[in-house]
Amino acid sequence: MKSIGQLPTPYGVSVPVYFDRDRSPVEDDCYFHDIDGCMTLAGVHGTENRGRCAAEIRANMGRGGIDFGIFLKHGGRKALYLLLENPVAPVYPRLPHDMDIDIPIENWVTLAMDCSRWDKRADVMLEIIASNLDHSATWDLPLELHALALSQMLTASLEHLVETEIDCLEAAAMYALTLHYSEWSKVGVEWLASLRSTWFADWRDTRPSYKRFAKLMRVINPDLPGWIAG
Repeated sequence: MKSIGQLPTPYGVSVPVYFDRDRSPVEDDCYFHDIDGCMTLAGVHGTENRGRCAAEIRANMGRGGIDFGIFLKHGGRKALYLLLENPVAPVYPRLPHDMDIDIPIENWVTLAMDCSRWDKRADVMLEIIASNLDHSATWDLPLELHALALSQMLTASLEHLVETEIDCLEAAAMYALTLHYSEWSKVGVEWLASLRSTWFADWRDTRPSYKRFAKLMRVINPDLPGWIAG
């Protein structure tokens, strides 16, 4: 059956959504995921874990539903939500906002707010960061200072989202590299910690721009763990 779209998950990947009118007279119950999608939504990682989990799911089909304990048994997890505190000293009001200094902060803010989903937002922000780092020679600054300036822009942009919690990998990864260390960065690292060698490693390792930026930010913020940069 052909999927009708993709649903983002908390773990840095999206899963297909299917629709079958014959499944139920209630339309909302006609949407469903395949076994792979269900395992991803439940956080089951790794070929062996997923193979064992899928086999147990198939063995239990037709017995009145699938208990979530099956996913937990094979390395799955419940969704994690961590609270974000309001920054004590917001960055945005302290940035120059006149025509004498050309800092395109409003462009960053617009791009961050125009993305309704974190999977898209993170990639857009990383594209900007990568482009700036690639042209860092024109600024005549050490790369670490350039990264600090980019983190200021990132932090100021995310302040406009006024989010109260982290509920997905992409958000955690980006908040971890902001300048609000106690209110945001530590929370992002905490969210990622249990996934550092699984889902986060997969996501990070397919994004060299993130690894590069994270490595530079570890100079700015030594409290960032080594695994965040790979």
